[in-house]
Amino acid sequence: MLTPFVARGNASPQPHKYEDYLRQVAESDTFRTAPVMRALLVYLWKNQGQPISEYAIATEALGRPAAFDPKSDSTVRVQVARLRAKLKEFYEVAGESFPLLLSVPLGGHELQWTYRTPEKSFVSKFNGVPRSYLWAAGITGLALVVLCIGLMVDVHILTASLPAARAPLPRFWQSFLLAGKPAEIVVPNPVYFSWPSHQVDVRDLKISDFTQWPSSPLLKETAAKWGPPELAQQYIDGMEMRAGLELLQFLEGEGQQVRLTESQRFGAESFAAQNTIFLGMPGAAVYLNQMLEKTNYYIADVDPVIVRSRDPRAGEPAEYRETSYSADRRTALAIIILLPTRPEHTRTLLLLGRRLTTLSSMLVTHEGLKLIDEQWVKAGSPDAWEMVVQADINRDTILNFHALACKPISASFWK
Repeated sequence: MLTPFVARGNASPQPHKYEDYLRQVAESDTFRTAPVMRALLVYLWKNQGQPISEYAIATEALGRPAAFDPKSDSTVRVQVARLRAKLKEFYEVAGESFPLLLSVPLGGHELQWTYRTPEKSFVSKFNGVPRSYLWAAGITGLALVVLCIGLMVDVHILTASLPAARAPLPRFWQSFLLAGKPAEIVVPNPVYFSWPSHQVDVRDLKISDFTQWPSSPLLKETAAKWGPPELAQQYIDGMEMRAGLELLQFLEGEGQQVRLTESQRFGAESFAAQNTIFLGMPGAAVYLNQMLEKTNYYIADVDPVIVRSRDPRAGEPAEYRETSYSADRRTALAIIILLPTRPEHTRTLLLLGRRLTTLSSMLVTHEGLKLIDEQWVKAGSPDAWEMVVQADINRDTILNFHALACKPISASFWK
């Protein structure tokens, strides 16, 4: 049991020793795979006792642009709710023995803390008790331990005789997750064009390669006034992060060793170390563009998304286009690319598109995986392949999936 310390909430600046406990929380396994949650936690800790607006949290902690509007965008409230869930998850593991209790009360976004001083040790409570009593208690306790061990052995034998509860991984994930290798999900940092001296960052959805900025009328016009832009990739798009988290939770639930990282922290040489899932659009990383030059399907435009085939087969469309039926109803196109096994015995999965939650939802549901498997079999079940998929969407609700076309990828891809 722990008893609360006098210091509580934000009544006074926290002593330095509490910073060490905060660091332990931020660097725990719970927060290590959640960089956005870790950044938000540290930001709220550093700004205790100060009036913090949703706008400040969004732009200073979550990397949202200066045009962020908290009235129309619920990003802050969603992320704060996730932080509450992460803190609950941490304390379920750490238990009551952890002295610093952190919480974010419902209805607000202010971080509150309580420091709890541990009570005296268990042994010290028996000072002054006659040794004869302690010996008798010890013998009785030993007998109970022996009895418990016997019961545990019986339970273990019974448990071992039961069938395994977890079903085998679907064929798609079995082919990607090579045995003994961890998985890393890479969430891209979108390309922004920055004029730091004017404190302006601009994102043109049609331009995903920084070197192509002169082809954008808006960027070209702005550059004529303020000079050429600088590359800024310190943000993470909320939809891409949501897709990454959905895949992370699914794979962890399947007992896989997996973590989440940003493309800024992930180099081309990292593909050799583990199985890698890369989410995003071409242009997010130079090494990604180099890979996509060898594939058949590619994203030719982003508004609307147009997917083209470099070598269409007889009867196969040379182009696939997104369709907008109304302000709410539309289709969403994406590409799944399962590359051949690398020389280091790791695999790479590329998930490309603007609305990545359609891809993540497709890859974690029985319905979506079944459609992928059917198109895969139709293509001859190659070891490595690329596939064009589509989802029908009503606002943010996915109505159904479609697997449109699949082509094999040569085993000599990495040569």
